[in-house]
Order: sequence, then C-alpha cells, then structure tokens
Amino acid sequence: MPTIAVVMATLNGEEWLDAQLESIASQTRLPERLVISDDGSTDGTVEIAQTFARHAPFDVVLLEGPHTGCAENFWFATNHAQTDIVAWCDQDDVWYPHKLRACEEQMEAHRVPFVSHSAEVTDTALVPTGRLYPNYTRTRVLAPLVGDPWSFALGFTTLVRTELLQLVRWEDRPSDRLLLDGHLAHDETVSLLAFATCQRVQISDALASYRQHGRNVEGAPKIHGPRERIRSALSLPPTAYSYKAALAERYGRFIAACDPHNTSAIDYFAALEARCLRRSTILQSQNRSQGVRNLLVALGRGDFGRRSRGGFGGVALARDIAALSLGASRQLV
Repeated sequence: MPTIAVVMATLNGEEWLDAQLESIASQTRLPERLVISDDGSTDGTVEIAQTFARHAPFDVVLLEGPHTGCAENFWFATNHAQTDIVAWCDQDDVWYPHKLRACEEQMEAHRVPFVSHSAEVTDTALVPTGRLYPNYTRTRVLAPLVGDPWSFALGFTTLVRTELLQLVRWEDRPSDRLLLDGHLAHDETVSLLAFATCQRVQISDALASYRQHGRNVEGAPKIHGPRERIRSALSLPPTAYSYKAALAERYGRFIAACDPHNTSAIDYFAALEARCLRRSTILQSQNRSQGVRNLLVALGRGDFGRRSRGGFGGVALARDIAALSLGASRQLV
C-alpha cells in the first residue's frame, strides 16, 4: 500500500485549525504522516499544532516555514513529505472522513499520478451555500492535454504522486495568471504539469468543505447573473488575449524544462499561443470589416473548437459575432 503525507501550510489560522486537524485524524484511511509548516504565525496556530501532534494517530512533523509566501511554504513542506503520495491541505477547510480513501482508490484503480475532487462551498461556520467548487459533473479519467488548459485544480482537492512532483522545475515555474511577473502557486504549477504530461482523475463527489471567510488566499469565485456576464464579456480589454498568448508561451516553456521530450505538450502550447494571438487580432480590430476578416481567419483555423481541446468554444464565437454586430470590435470576449 502506498504511503500518504498530508502537507499543510499555516499562517495565523487558530480560528479554524482545530476543526481541520480533527477531520484529518478522522479519516477512514489515515495518512502515514502530517507535515505542518508554519510561516510565522503570531496567534495560537503553532500551539494548536503542537498539542495535536502529541495525540495524533500518525506521525506529525512541525516545521518553521521559509517566510516567503504561501506557495513557497507549501513547496518547502512538500519537500519534507517523504511518502509515495502527497495530499495538500489548507488550514481553514474540513475534510470528509472518506476523502483520502476515495482519492487513493481512484488513483490506484486507474494507475494515475494525479486526482482531484469536487468540494462543497460553505460559509465561515461551515454551513453549505448550495454550491460546489470545483464542480465536476461526473467522475472521469482525462487523457493528457484534454480539458481546459486555463483551469487549475485546487490544492486541497488533490492527491499527487511523488514521481510527478519530482518533475517540477520549481524555479522555472511560469507566470501567475494575474501577474506576468509573478509565479504560479504550488497547486497551479503541478496541475499544469499533470494536464500536460499524464492521465488524471476528476471525482464528482464532494469530499471536503471549502470554507469561505473573507481571508482566503484564493476563495471560490463569485456567481454572476446573465447581465453581469454579458457586461463583463463586452468590456474585456483589447489586450486580453495577447496576455493569454504570453501565458501560453510561458506554460510551454515550463513544460519543455520539466519534460523536454514531451513534444506533444510543447506543440500544444505553441498552438494555444498562436490561437490566442489570432483572437487578439479580433479584439484589437480597428473597424468592423477588419474584425470580420480576422474572425473568419480564426474560424478557418478551428480556433473556436471545443474548450476541452484548447479552443474558445461556441459561446465565445457567438459573443464575438454579437460584439462585431454591435460595432464593439474593441470590446469582445
């Protein structure tokens, strides 16, 4: 049986930490180890972890983090796991008792190095909001390069085999989605690598409560109604897809650094970059006729194919046509 380490990064989490630790101790499949790396808490977080360690039903390793941010703290702790599988864990959520067992079973059954699951969004008191995020509609095995290349699995929903983690060139990880001069977080980096290099399983069952309390590093996105979505679609900056092209190029460069012989993935991101650049010409068209010409070029190249294959999808095509018809050639989705 493979060994599992739960890896947690903490910082001033005393308000929620007890509940999360108890949920780990209540797993029907206990981990072999819990690694907690604290990044400079000034509340009672460290004391709570120390108290838990004295009676935990598994080995607990307590570390002082590198004090360089959440992603670096998680990666630092991950390097101390020393197990076959790592399960990342946030300090403020609560795991359902069968989480580790369900994920391990899927990982073993399908012989994959990466598994993620749905989670139930709750308020700060763990009262369900009626939403799932992520919301996987069915349990399925995905082949490499199948799925939305811009959508990353959340760390607390994943189990990852060590051999996949060992491929990561941490210092070469690509830019953050929001800041081209920033870097992807630990979970985004590994999710991207899994997307590009291996089969992975998405489990539709909600296996954890995703607590929203206003201080989340990155909480569940808000739900917008049709009017807000349309307004947002028509107000996208003209440079939006030039920006995405730059991300695709950096994603491809990262994959080449981690797995230089994976020509399929490297070519995929090169094609994604080109597709984004073509769409950027639509967004930045100077007039409607130029926008139509650019749209026809993108159509001819198959850029509006299925999102699961890296395309923009039929909805995006409809929005571009609508925006051109309205004369909003500089404000398309």
